[in-house]
Amino acid sequence: MKTILYMGISINGYIAKMDGDSEWTSEEDLKGFYEQSKNAGNIIMGKNTYIAASKSDYFPFPDVLNLVVSHKQIENKWGDKVIITNNTPKEIIKMLEQKGFTTAFLAGGGQLNTSFIKENLIDEIYIDIEPLVFGKGIKIFDEKDFEFELELLNIKKLNTNTIQIHYKVIKV
Repeated sequence: MKTILYMGISINGYIAKMDGDSEWTSEEDLKGFYEQSKNAGNIIMGKNTYIAASKSDYFPFPDVLNLVVSHKQIENKWGDKVIITNNTPKEIIKMLEQKGFTTAFLAGGGQLNTSFIKENLIDEIYIDIEPLVFGKGIKIFDEKDFEFELELLNIKKLNTNTIQIHYKVIKV
């Protein structure tokens, strides 16, 4: 099972403003995000990402299995298009494998990204760097004790001001 993390970020590493708003990413970022999620057939997000996506009428994401990771109770009113779970990252990967998926698509937020990378479960990272700077916000990873080396696979210009960096996570 390959796990891909895909994030639109500000140049100083924020994936959202303090209120969870990530509506500032480019059309190209959104297009790439949707393409990657469709290719994987699933999308894994934390509670705060779910809340932000719901406010913007993006949730549930179309044509994919939506997994929301939350320790708080959330009512599932979408049927089998959505799974709400408090499972660990390893249990989530195992569940996806049992359902026949070969790729897991991780869409944040910072706490969930950190839990996956700390368990050595992220294989590739796509980062779409948007031309913005925030003084405060939600970082791509929480400040925890971990360190991973990355191998650059590709750099692509998405539009006049946005670039995408694609990395492979070096497994130790």
